[in-house]
This record gives sequence, structure tokens and C-alpha cells, in this order.
Amino acid sequence: MIPGRLRPRGRSGFQLARAGRWLVAAALALVVGVVLARYMMHERKVVAITSAIENGRLAEASAAIERWLESEPRSADAHFLAARLAWARQDLATVDREIGLARALGHSPAEVNRLWGLLLARGDQKTQAENLLRETLKSTTVPDPEVSEALARLYLGSYRLHEAAALLDDWARREPQNARPVLLRAEADLRLGTPAETVIERYREALRRDPSLDRARLGLAEQLWINKHYDEASHHYWLYLETHPDDLQALIGAGETDLELGEFQRAARRLDRAVTLAPRDPVALAARAALEERQGRFADALAFLDRAIAADPFDTQASYRRSVALASLGRRTEAEAERSRFEKLKADHEQFVRLSQELREHPNQVELRARAAVWLMQHGHAAEALDWARLILASQPNHPAINRMLADYYKSKGELGLANLYEAQAAASSKSQP
Repeated sequence: MIPGRLRPRGRSGFQLARAGRWLVAAALALVVGVVLARYMMHERKVVAITSAIENGRLAEASAAIERWLESEPRSADAHFLAARLAWARQDLATVDREIGLARALGHSPAEVNRLWGLLLARGDQKTQAENLLRETLKSTTVPDPEVSEALARLYLGSYRLHEAAALLDDWARREPQNARPVLLRAEADLRLGTPAETVIERYREALRRDPSLDRARLGLAEQLWINKHYDEASHHYWLYLETHPDDLQALIGAGETDLELGEFQRAARRLDRAVTLAPRDPVALAARAALEERQGRFADALAFLDRAIAADPFDTQASYRRSVALASLGRRTEAEAERSRFEKLKADHEQFVRLSQELREHPNQVELRARAAVWLMQHGHAAEALDWARLILASQPNHPAINRMLADYYKSKGELGLANLYEAQAAASSKSQP
């Protein structure tokens, strides 16, 4: 040691600097730890609530969201999950409100647009819905069954059958265990006029993927009956009716299959049940008439056919069979009048078949859609006509023929406010034309 010098007490500047850096690092670690803990807690809440919604535990999800919003009323994630919960409950007004709040508070645009697209697809804004749903599918490589189904239904609803088929084929390939795309593909095939055996195989494939898919079993049974595979059709109707004993469509189909198999007593039980459940259903009444015809009881058959035609005056088959029943009862003049009516109905029906073929080839032509809407309205299919009308007015709000059709429809329903609105739009559009 150098004489006269003492070792300095305390820490050197280097040591102090090192200690300061340690304290800063410790403080930063503490802050990061707190932030990370909060983030992990936040993520656990999101995962727990999402799991509850997806697994149907809606009361549990609702309680958790309420607690979250009480503590964080401006949480974008909480409002988005509230929108998802409302969607699961089919509370569309709440979905609209909550998703708007989530968007305003900065929630992920991709997730917001996905749910917004699904919501709009349920209403009249089909074009905007389609754009959002298409972007959702483009932005991910993970299958999204809910979005795929909603988009496919938009295509089917606007008669863009080939686009629907392509989407459904891709979805079925991506999810080889999911029966939904195969089931919807069968529905598209029916509209496309695909050969019956292909449609039947679609339904079989859907059932291989999910043996509990009742709609596929009912569809298969119906196609088997139409194509005269009566024994197998009877088997599938029986399986379906085991769990849905009062399903009107199944009772009618099973009863008609029994007729073909000569099981008249079983047919009577099923068809009588159908008529009891739906005493004004034209298909049930016509099927019940067929049972009487098979047993030569034409007066009783005629009574059922009269009721069927009163319920649906445009049913070509019921009209034809009524003419046969009248002829069998010796009522020649009435039979000839009914036969003439049948020929007119048949010509009208063939006109719509040709129109449908044109629509399959040119699904976006507005005038073809308008002709289809008017035909449907004139022939007693108001619900389908209104669907087409909404689709047309979304792109051409002043379409004269559709506005006139809607004005007449709402006038017949006594809804004069709507009738006047559409009359005014039809008049305005007519004036604007050269």
C-alpha cells in the first residue's frame, strides 16, 4: 500500500453504475411481469368465454362478459365477445349494437368484418355481406365452416349455382369429416339438374361423414322414392321418423312409399297423421287422395283433390288427377274443363322450367330474375318472389316491374303505406324512361 493513502470507502463509480443498471433492469422486469400477467389474464378470459360460447354454455359466457364490462366498460374485446354471444342467441339487434361498439373501440377489423358479414347475410344487404365473407375466406388458410356456409347460401339464393358448387367442393375437400358442405352440395345439385344417382351419392356421403345428420337422411329417402328405390327409401324414412315422428315432409314421403309397396294400411296411418297435422297442406291432401285412387274410391279421392287445389290452385299434378277422378265418376264435362285447366297450368310450368334453365346459365341478369319473381308471385309463391324482389332492388331500386309487383302485393295485404311507396317508385321509374 502506498504510504499516506487510504483505500476509499464505499462503492466506486463503476460499481454504482452497475447497481443502477441492475435496479433499472429489475424495475423493467417488474413492469414487464405485470404487463405480461395482465395480458395472460386477458387472454385467459377471452379463451374461457370463447370456449363457453362455442360449447353452448351461454349463461356462463354471459355472466363472465357482464363482469368484464363492469370493470372495463370500454374493452373492445369484451364488446366483441358480447356480439358473439348475441349471435349464438340469434339476438341480431344486440349483435348490431355490440359489434359497432367493438369496431369503434378498435377491435381487430378482420374479426369484426367476419361477424358483420354473417349478420348482413341474414338481412337485405347481400352484396356487402358477400364482399365481407369473401374477404374473410381469402384472408385465412384455416377452414371457416360458418362463413363458408353463409357464402354458399348467398350464392344459392341468387341462383349462382356453379359458384356455390365450387365453394362447397373446396370446403368439402378442406374438411373431409364435415358433412355440411356435402349436404349443401346435394341441394345445389338438385337445382343444377344433376343426374339423380349423383345426388343420391352426395346424400350417402354426407351420412358417411355424419350418420346423425337428419337432413341428409330425409333428403336421401326422398331421392330414393323419386327414383323408385322404394325398399331403401322406406328404410330411411323409418329411421328418420323414429326421431321425428311428426315431421310433415317425412310422413308424406313415407306414406307415398308405402303406397308403392302396397302397404295401404301403413300408408293410411301416416297420411292421415299428415292431414291431421296440416289440414290445408296441398301435398298432404294430394297424397291422401292417391291412397283413395289406388283403392278405386274416386269420390273420396276427388274430395281430397278439391281441398288440395283450393290450397294450391297452381298444382299441375293435382289438376290432372282431378280430371281423371271426374272422368272415372262419369262427370265428362267437368273432366274436360279440368283437363283444359291442367294443360294451361302445364304450359305455365314449362315456361318457368325454361326460365330456370336460362337463370342457371345467366344468374346475374336482372331481367331474368325479374321475370322469375313475377312468375312466382303470379303462381302463389309469394315468399320466393319477395326474396327475388329484394335481390333485384338491391342493385336496381327503381326497377319498374318489381316495384309494380310489390305495390300490388302489399295492396292485397292491406299494407297501404308500403303499397303507396312502391307505386310511387314504379311511377318515378316509368317517367324517367325515354
